[in-house]
Amino acid sequence: MHEKNFRRCVACRQSKHQNEMLRLARVGETYMFDYDNRLGGRGAYVCKSEDCIKLTIKKKQFNRAFKSNVPNEIYERLQEYAQNNKLSGVCEEIK
Repeated sequence: MHEKNFRRCVACRQSKHQNEMLRLARVGETYMFDYDNRLGGRGAYVCKSEDCIKLTIKKKQFNRAFKSNVPNEIYERLQEYAQNNKLSGVCEEIK
């Protein structure tokens, strides 16, 4: 049986509980980070690890997830998040 509240990372493609991940939500034409997983709209998730965040920025993985061009400001804010928070350096899938 499939566990509820598991999401797939846009970078490593590993499924994890949504509380272990960072969500970017698109509500209408607006993109915003959803730190509490409460916003409606379409969402894409990335692991809270340096490796996954770097890969997401490098390959602009949110563009693929949303099938549209996500503003560069979102990737800059993701970089700031990585710099300002203590993150694990390595994702289990990206070694």
